[in-house]
This record gives sequence, structure tokens and C-alpha cells, in this order.
Amino acid sequence: MKHLFIWIWLLLLSATVQAQNSIDELVENFSTVGSSSYTSAIERDPETHQVVKVVKTLETRGHIISDLINAFKKEREKGHIQGEGKYEGEEDQVMFLATEDEKASRVYMLKYDGKAYQRGKVTIIIRPK
Repeated sequence: MKHLFIWIWLLLLSATVQAQNSIDELVENFSTVGSSSYTSAIERDPETHQVVKVVKTLETRGHIISDLINAFKKEREKGHIQGEGKYEGEEDQVMFLATEDEKASRVYMLKYDGKAYQRGKVTIIIRPK
């Protein structure tokens, strides 16, 4: 019985990890890379102390930008997107996605150098429900 409980727990854990958004996973991984700068801010309701909004920002350089662009495209193909868009300026390009599930609403924005992919910035805004 104890082994059955452990197997069920491991299956649930692995399903949760597999369901993690690829953009969130990349930001988490690259937040510790030397060429990246990562910040996270939490806004709380002053009366209830409940989390109102979480803002995560990752600024990076180099080949990581291509990985982030691919992650945005991958999430778009999954079909869980509420809204999406792309802005192409003279030098910078911006991609954004919006998702919503039973736990939170999320907005993802990727701004990057459209010519050489040398620098980029991902911003994730999470509003728990």
C-alpha cells in the first residue's frame, strides 16, 4: 500500500511538471544564467495580504533569445492562448500572449532585437484568481 501511494504521488508530480508552460520553464532556467538579469515583484492586497499580481522580468543576451522565440511559438501552437500579437518596429520586435485558466490569468511579452537576436526581455504578469 505504501508503494502504491508513492507511485501515485510521483505520477501526479510528473504530470504537474509536464504541464508547466514552456515559457515559464525557460525563464526559470535562464534566471540563473550569468548573462541574464532576473527580477520578480509581488503586489499584495494591504488588508488581506493576498497576492494581487506577480511580475517577473528576464533580460538576456545571446542564443537564449532564439530559445525564447521558439517557446512563444510553441505555446501559440498549443491553442491555450486567449490573445496574441506581434509588433515589428525598425529594430525591435515584440510578441505577446495571454492565457487564462482556473488558477490565474497570465500575460507574456517578449521584446527582442529583430535583426541579430542579441538582446531580449521577457515580462510575465500573473494575476491569481
